Amino acid sequence: MNSTLESLARPNDPRAPSRRSPAWLLPLAIAFGFLLIFLALFRDRLLPARDVDVAIVLTTPGGAEAPAAVRTQAAPSASGPMLFQASGWIEPDPLPTKATALIDGVVDSVNVLEGQTVKKGDLLATLVADDARLALRAAEQNHRMAVSSHASHLGIILTVRKKLASARAAIEAARTLEDEAADQFGRVERLPEGAVSRSDVVSARLRLAREQAQRSMVETGADEIAADIARLEMETQVKDDGIAAAAIEVEKARLALDRTRIAAPISGRVLRLAVAPGDKRMLSMDEADSSTVAILYDPGKLQVRVDVPLADAAGLQVGQPAKIHCSLLPERVFRGEVTVITGQADLQRNTLQAKVRILDPVDILRPEMLCRAEFLAPPVVAASSSSSAPVAGGTLSMWVPEKSISGGKVWICDPRTKRVEGRTAATTSDTREGYRRVSEGIKPGEWVVMAAQGLRDGQRVNPNLIQP
Repeated sequence: MNSTLESLARPNDPRAPSRRSPAWLLPLAIAFGFLLIFLALFRDRLLPARDVDVAIVLTTPGGAEAPAAVRTQAAPSASGPMLFQASGWIEPDPLPTKATALIDGVVDSVNVLEGQTVKKGDLLATLVADDARLALRAAEQNHRMAVSSHASHLGIILTVRKKLASARAAIEAARTLEDEAADQFGRVERLPEGAVSRSDVVSARLRLAREQAQRSMVETGADEIAADIARLEMETQVKDDGIAAAAIEVEKARLALDRTRIAAPISGRVLRLAVAPGDKRMLSMDEADSSTVAILYDPGKLQVRVDVPLADAAGLQVGQPAKIHCSLLPERVFRGEVTVITGQADLQRNTLQAKVRILDPVDILRPEMLCRAEFLAPPVVAASSSSSAPVAGGTLSMWVPEKSISGGKVWICDPRTKRVEGRTAATTSDTREGYRRVSEGIKPGEWVVMAAQGLRDGQRVNPNLIQP
């Protein structure tokens, strides 16, 4: 029995119990390992990028002189290396066109829909035209009244001129009677005294005086008629001006009636309708779209408004080629060209806007569609695998700023990754205007770093492109 119990008892182990490692060492080691991996992968991004100035490798036909300021651009190519990319949206180029109601009124009907294609002169909408028609009828009636008044006035002038002719005839008759009375009085007065009675002499004298007075009266009447004719002729000009003014009112009323029909100012597509039947349009209000009926654009003229980060904006220039990608057509790449760089940056977004014209738009593209623009290097002759590319009539000579050469080595900056790479360049003794010709080691269109002291292969930099 005792032996059985002794066999079941645990023997005494002379060795000391082992110590277990603390439980916190394992997560600490894992965290330390992740930290080492993070530092190894993102070391360059944690460190600030060095600001460097870069210049483009220039090319000239073999044997030509170094490029001057006006000869720095080489022959353009279809595409160069991508410098940077940015997102934007499509909009009309250069601006959309508004179809505006030029008079106040209420919309009667709308004849188009958004997205509809129209031609110049097509009817977009109409305003209620009853008042305009009545105004035109009233203006036409006033014009007819002015014409009738003018005709009546001319008739009055003709009548008065006839009266003047009668008055002048009466003057001639009065002068004849006056001459007759004067002759008779002269004869009586020359007769011997007692040949005629005293009463006959007095009668002859009084008759002469009466005829003279009659002539004066007739002449005065003729002068008054002539004055009336002059006044009426002056009033004729007023009547003519009245007819012209009435005609202008007719034209204004007809124009107002025509303006109740709002036509398309251009051929294109309706971008947005701003009215519906029953809406009122007011031309004199301060609101920008108070008189807008529709906004149109030409689908064959589109551009992309791109927000370029300021870190990349130094590479922007007017005329720069670009490639445009739109998620609507993922397989299609559109050609573009920078046409405008805005004059003010966006402080909140830290961006600078540029406008890129789409050179080969398609009908399916619409304004406000998001897209991505890849900005390419300025037009240069496409690079080949050798340093001197063959061209018609010879080879290309490459030139770099002398400041970029240090000990027979140049540093090349990749515009996409913004990292530098040191290369050995075979230079020649040819120098022109601060440039030295390089025979091997670089390619046309590449970016060379100016003053590259202290750089290392693969280092991330912040390039600032210096235009030649």
